[in-house]
Amino acid sequence: MRRTVRRSGEPVDLTALEYRLLEYLFYRTGEVVSRADIWERVFEDGMGGSSNAVDVYIGYLRKKLNTSNRPDLIHTRRGQGYVLEDPS
Repeated sequence: MRRTVRRSGEPVDLTALEYRLLEYLFYRTGEVVSRADIWERVFEDGMGGSSNAVDVYIGYLRKKLNTSNRPDLIHTRRGQGYVLEDPS
């Protein structure tokens, strides 16, 4: 199932997993969330995958949400995890 969100009024199509990941980060805006926490809370049990699956899906979201005329939303905090920052 695909979901659509809007960024600066423009539609952005996301997969169900990308949507769950963005939703998880959204409800924790401004809070650094570890890769382990994201894996545990967003990815389904038994999903398998490699140790870098969280990084890969963060990359997918960045590619879809970040363009040259929009500030980056998702930032990496080295050694800690990721943070969704309020663009306003």
